[in-house]
Amino acid sequence: MASTSIQSFYSEDIDSTKDLPQKQKQVLKACLDLFAAKGFEATTTADIAERAGVSQGTVYKRFKTKEQLLQAVVQPLFSQTVPRAAQEFSEDLKRFKYDSLAEFLKPTLKNRLTFASENKQILKILFMQAVNDPQLLSELVVPVKAVLTTTIPKVIDQLKERHLLVDWETSRILEYVLSIGAGFGAQIILLDRKVDLDRDIDQAVEFLVKGLSPDNK
Repeated sequence: MASTSIQSFYSEDIDSTKDLPQKQKQVLKACLDLFAAKGFEATTTADIAERAGVSQGTVYKRFKTKEQLLQAVVQPLFSQTVPRAAQEFSEDLKRFKYDSLAEFLKPTLKNRLTFASENKQILKILFMQAVNDPQLLSELVVPVKAVLTTTIPKVIDQLKERHLLVDWETSRILEYVLSIGAGFGAQIILLDRKVDLDRDIDQAVEFLVKGLSPDNK
């Protein structure tokens, strides 16, 4: 599995926005790059202007405060970039046939946790903004929910049909799998914990496989 970075998707989304002047596009893309590298609080307007190749006056021409600039940056992330990233992940999952639970879990967890690690500053901003804005939260939940309620359950059902997975309710199995993934994701994104992905994923997969084996009905 391969993942396109949030910044790559975002750059394409901003470039395709027709009603935004070129310099403002440069400003938004520079903001995301800097937020990803340094975090929102550590990024100054001077940093943004330098990265965008514009004057600080140009930065403030449309966005009067740093907070307004943040809102302008995150809106396309929620409305365009996140849905595209979720769709890419969903299509990736559909491309493979899994011959065991471990064959599904190991690359899937590695893909998502690597994605979280590589995009953690941007994801942290997304979560913080979504918590304080119900509309943004809705835009974040919808594409993610589509993957969680359709694509992954289909994989689980296929494994169950082939007697490669315990015959429990799909929603119950999904809950256990997601709790493991979400736990590691939260540590990476919100707690900024450095993890040994290969070791932690191996241990998580071993735990889930033992608990969800058809022998453990």
